[in-house]
Amino acid sequence: MKKESGVHAAVKKDDHQKPTKEMWTKVWGDEFNDGQIDSSKWTFDLTNGHSVGLPGWGNNELQYYTNRVENVREEDGNLVIEARKEEYEGFGYTSARIKTKGLFSKKYGKFEIRASAPTGKGYWPAIWMLPEKNVYGGWAASGEIDIMEGWGSKPHTIAGTIHYGQEWPNNGYSGAEYELKDGKTIEDFHTYAIEWEPGEIRWYVDGELYSTKNDWYSQSPGQPANNAYPAPFDEEFHLIMNLAVGGNFDGNPDENTMFPKSMKIDYVRVYELTGREYREPVPPTIAKEDYLPDAKLAQEDGNLIYNNRFTEDVEEDYGMGIPGTAHWALYEEWGAGNNANVLVEDINNDRFLKVDIKNAGWQVYSVQPQAIVSLAKGRFYKLTFDAKAEEVRKMIVKVTGGASVGYASYSPSLVAHVTDEIQRYEIPFQMKHDSDNAARVEFNLGTNSTTTWIGNARLEEVESIPFNHDVLKTPLPNGNHVYNGGFDIGEANGMSYWHLLNSGKAVVSSNVDAEERKLKMDIEKRGKHASEIQLVQRGILISPDHDYNLSFDVQSSHKNEVEIQIVNQEGKVYGKEVVKLVKGEQHIELTFKELAMNVSDPYSQLVFQLGNSKGTIELDNIQLYKSL
Repeated sequence: MKKESGVHAAVKKDDHQKPTKEMWTKVWGDEFNDGQIDSSKWTFDLTNGHSVGLPGWGNNELQYYTNRVENVREEDGNLVIEARKEEYEGFGYTSARIKTKGLFSKKYGKFEIRASAPTGKGYWPAIWMLPEKNVYGGWAASGEIDIMEGWGSKPHTIAGTIHYGQEWPNNGYSGAEYELKDGKTIEDFHTYAIEWEPGEIRWYVDGELYSTKNDWYSQSPGQPANNAYPAPFDEEFHLIMNLAVGGNFDGNPDENTMFPKSMKIDYVRVYELTGREYREPVPPTIAKEDYLPDAKLAQEDGNLIYNNRFTEDVEEDYGMGIPGTAHWALYEEWGAGNNANVLVEDINNDRFLKVDIKNAGWQVYSVQPQAIVSLAKGRFYKLTFDAKAEEVRKMIVKVTGGASVGYASYSPSLVAHVTDEIQRYEIPFQMKHDSDNAARVEFNLGTNSTTTWIGNARLEEVESIPFNHDVLKTPLPNGNHVYNGGFDIGEANGMSYWHLLNSGKAVVSSNVDAEERKLKMDIEKRGKHASEIQLVQRGILISPDHDYNLSFDVQSSHKNEVEIQIVNQEGKVYGKEVVKLVKGEQHIELTFKELAMNVSDPYSQLVFQLGNSKGTIELDNIQLYKSL
């Protein structure tokens, strides 16, 4: 199922100019030449972010955004965004943030902006993009594209970045910096651009390519797997331009920062690719590299986490400040008044780290035990560990880099639901960043003061990370027992958790369109029996105490008859229903009643038997719920 996509003045193929030899054809823009901001193209964000639940816009910014002429206007052929030091609505600075949300948004294309930006400690100019609709979830699961960000205190440098992954604080990012040529600064006019295609984004300054990104992911809340690649960068985004004051990016202004200063935009131009077809989105492959010199290589048992039983002391390695904790570290955000005591404790003949949290702080990283490890780019790893707590709590675990790499996320985040019984947790991942001898396995325990134990941590290299289609399928948070019923999560081919099987003389081919996200099955040769073509999902938990409602959308090129079954691992039928398909589209709802089973079966299978069908059948939105 392709999730809903907002279309707000976005250019459709029928609106394009006829293809020419020009690689890019302009389809939208603003030259800022008429002395008045065009309200059909631009709107504004106002306040300091409080009105949208983000005080300081989530970055501790100091300015109050307005749409006053003092802060934003057209002047001398430029859009001018002026930051001023003044008392206004309880804040000490004013500026502007202008955007195209609700007026223009686009998926893919070239976005080009010629602009100059102010220098001085605390200035934070940005030209960036957010999704028109948060199809995949809140920030940053639905993505962010930063075309240009500048540090006022680093006048010769700009950055281009993407944000993606799960919702904050489990998000990730990837970016690159660019040093301006010939002594130029951000106060000079430069042309900043991205070229955005399915599965690839390229960044340019003054026509020079300096960064290419094609590796990202998105996982929506409550989903068992990532959204199918190239999500989240396969939806429409709108443009934002702003000049912030203070905040996390460049810090706050100092006594040498001059006010007022302005960001000036000469033009904004958006292009469609017309010289060729857009590229096909192909997930990137990364070659395995050697470990860096002096890396902490795998020990005899294969574990890359040294001292996982907390028994070792190493000279000049103070560990977590207590004996037996070499190769580990404890981060505490003392500035927020946080405090944690750690000690090593025996549990069932294993040695666990006990973290007794006195003050949990305001961030998940406020209390953070770390195992220091070495990773090599391109290699696959599996992290496992045991944990328990005095009472149920969440612990966010991930593998990251340190300050020198901007705390980059090397693995997805695992939100571990820790209970008062020891449980094992697992995170498989591939190291996609540069090799790092100072990577950290982070156990983030902030915001919750519940005492927690961690033990048996192992990080081992594995050959690959195969997708587990037949994982036991705990019902999703919305109650659906079917995984990937919309053919839009997991692997890029859209078929994760499903098996399309044929036997006998039956012949069937299939594909999932990257845009529509429907399963299309072309039955090239019918079988003698319905069972000769089967669409199967395994590992579904079924109980004899309930009826089950199945629904799905289907489009058939012919009148067909499909038998749908719930069976056990060996194929014993618990229940079956026959559905007659009409030619065209249908929404099907049916109920499996009085299943022929005595005990719950977590290994049940949902089977669509299609062997007697002909033509083309498309399926979408498959859902299986317990009857109320």
